[in-house]
Amino acid sequence: ARITIRAFFILWNNNMHLKSLLDAVNDIEEMPIEVHELSAHLIKFGCQDQIIFFPDEEMEPSILKGVHYRYTTSNGVYSPPNLVTLITFSPSLPVEWQRLVCCKELIHICDTAVERTETADEVKALIDKLLGPLTDGAVGVSDLMALKDQIALYQAVGILFPASAREQAIAAIEAGTHTIQDIVEWVALPEVAVKTV
Repeated sequence: ARITIRAFFILWNNNMHLKSLLDAVNDIEEMPIEVHELSAHLIKFGCQDQIIFFPDEEMEPSILKGVHYRYTTSNGVYSPPNLVTLITFSPSLPVEWQRLVCCKELIHICDTAVERTETADEVKALIDKLLGPLTDGAVGVSDLMALKDQIALYQAVGILFPASAREQAIAAIEAGTHTIQDIVEWVALPEVAVKTV
């Protein structure tokens, strides 16, 4: 019973961080929303102590567009630990894609332990699932992780293009005053992402 209660609180706290992020952007109409401001929000709410963004020149975007690493540092033997996330992304991606990928990786900071990859085998299985079919009939942990990765992409679109801005964009398109391309430039997101909402 202790494990179940502990797991519940871990899940609740992580979902609360994501919910606080969604709530923070919900009424924003001024675009684009800056990813570094989102990371500052997660730090403020205690999800992490530090979030670092780093362009990885060697990252091949046809395989991986971005990845995050979580680790702990300490300023000394008796110092409290600092929870750090390093988000790397491919600088060869257009800026709109860099923003979306970095936001998606920010969302993964809120993942529960079950949704995270911890070993090289788990990372390989996740990459195989992301590059191939989501399932081959047998559903395993890598399927859950791959599904969570795809969901995080949609969540990132919802955060970078929040409800109030979407309503404004839809009204402008329906009125004929703006095109999809105008909206893409306004929110600084890939066209395919803007069209999903």
